[in-house]
Amino acid sequence: MVPMWQGLLGVCVRAIRGHTPPRLWGRELVVTHLSTAACRSAPEQQDTAVKQQDQQDEGTKHENTQTLELPTVLQAATAKNSYINAFKGLHTLSDMVSRKKVDFKKDVEGDEQFEKMIAVIDQSVLRCSPTTSLGALRSLLNLGVDSNSHVVQSVQMQLLWQLRKMSFPSLVSVLTLHIDHQHTDLQKRVLKECIENIERRWVEMRGAGEMEKLYTCHTHFSSEFLGRLDDRVMELADTMNYPQLAKVLCALGTIKRRATPVIRGLAFHMAKQTDRLSPKQLGNVLFAVNLLSFPDPVLLEKIASDLMPQVEEINNPKLVGLILFCLGHMRWRHPGLLEVLSEWTEKRASDCPLANLSALVLTLASAGYEPSNGDTLFPLITSRLNPSSIAKKTAWLDVVWSLTVLGRVSSEQIESVLHPSFVSSIPVIEHHLRLGVRLKLLNINAAAQLLLPSYSGPQLNLAEFKDVIITAGRNERKVSQHVMKMLHNLLPPPKYIYEGIQTSLGVYIDAEFATDKNGKPLPVQDFGEGLMSKSEEYVGTKSSESTVTKKLPEGVNRVALFVWNYSDFAVGSQELTGINKLGVELLRKKGYKLVQIPYFEYNMKGKALKNVQYLEGKIKESLVV
Repeated sequence: MVPMWQGLLGVCVRAIRGHTPPRLWGRELVVTHLSTAACRSAPEQQDTAVKQQDQQDEGTKHENTQTLELPTVLQAATAKNSYINAFKGLHTLSDMVSRKKVDFKKDVEGDEQFEKMIAVIDQSVLRCSPTTSLGALRSLLNLGVDSNSHVVQSVQMQLLWQLRKMSFPSLVSVLTLHIDHQHTDLQKRVLKECIENIERRWVEMRGAGEMEKLYTCHTHFSSEFLGRLDDRVMELADTMNYPQLAKVLCALGTIKRRATPVIRGLAFHMAKQTDRLSPKQLGNVLFAVNLLSFPDPVLLEKIASDLMPQVEEINNPKLVGLILFCLGHMRWRHPGLLEVLSEWTEKRASDCPLANLSALVLTLASAGYEPSNGDTLFPLITSRLNPSSIAKKTAWLDVVWSLTVLGRVSSEQIESVLHPSFVSSIPVIEHHLRLGVRLKLLNINAAAQLLLPSYSGPQLNLAEFKDVIITAGRNERKVSQHVMKMLHNLLPPPKYIYEGIQTSLGVYIDAEFATDKNGKPLPVQDFGEGLMSKSEEYVGTKSSESTVTKKLPEGVNRVALFVWNYSDFAVGSQELTGINKLGVELLRKKGYKLVQIPYFEYNMKGKALKNVQYLEGKIKESLVV
């Protein structure tokens, strides 16, 4: 409990003078300018002394605190024992500390003039409006004044009394300030009552800034209140402008709150906007969309159309790196945007951070896109990306794998990652990450054998990769299961079909079977060793021994079937992602005929006869390619 401190005297003085509480209209003005405009009384109730003070200070209204010296500030703050001057001085000192112009502990604390200023503020707390109290508390805490000090507790007690009558934006400001300052029982009490007031007055939410702050403080609120906040956002979304919509979406992304109706509503209104956001704002929106796993095609197209004309003006490589990271992580294939980003990188390839060059290569591989300037771009990139410039082993592996996907890898680069010393030096990492690393090694190893005939370097010992199993395969998905069920009408298992093939290529095959030249199925058991069966793949200790496929009888076709789901395609297109394109190319080079069943062609709700006929037609179509 804060002791009674000259409260009665303050009330009496205020009553005699007829003052109304001074108000701080915006902390930025107070911090930046030495002006009484930030500390006002209502005009009709201002006394003569305050008016005279305003007139005297009008000439210094735009004086920057950077030109002020500490003694001058303290002297002005204590002049005439004016509370107006004291509050101005407090905010000026806070600004100077923020800019590291002065050290509070060393230069200010304990100073006689500072103590006098604090005493004036302490005596004037009762006359403060909520905005004034909040600004004073923020400055005191920013200075580093002890939370247990008399003046800090006095201001906080004043805020506590004012919570019920202050505006909703002020309540939100009190919340955000006290979340970071929970050192005393009084501060905890202020936060608790502030949260209760906000939850009770939720219908007063109006501004996007308030909603953004409330979302960032979501851990302090009940799920019921957050639901009301979501509802309020949807109600007010059509009144927000483009930057405000972006701000709320970014707040949702920051806390990873995937409230689908809210995100969809925000995306809808953002896509309708006719103006543009800045590249930095667009980068933040893209990052939020990525975090929320919500690649809304209309919103993404709006982002791309806004961003493409501005890419050339970007001077910050980190911003370009952020955009590339988001595109790659989402597997977003937008030719126009990828082209301008590739051109931006080519022009600055010699000065670009290595992280940007790596991000571009990984993004192009993820989206499975070859830029039109590839012949000039990739030599510039690979001249700077090498094992010595990229110290992290897994990062270099990612680069080589991406170049393999793009068909831009060299024998030297492949040799650098397939060398036994490199493979053994890859650090032990978590299981789900280790699986990805080992699959990439298998992909690169297969590409060295099948796509680079001139390669003569080391290869993997496949006996060490027997445990590489793709557990989350497409066979677990509804579309794949439905296709397999229909396929059994043409190819009864196990005589005519193998399912769920884990290959030494690092590629998963949904089904494998054999046909004659007319598409008639043949018993796979008659060609057991000729087909890439599960038992054949890891026989032997050298990959050169285990991946040689025996020749099938003339007229017999080895067929691999892929069922492609939504996630197998790049966002924004019907093009396969880079990893799936590589798998298709490796199987084709291996001698397979390929049957590809995309989810957007196959109708799970269609009649069984039509689906069987569709599959039969796809098999026959694959034989003539």
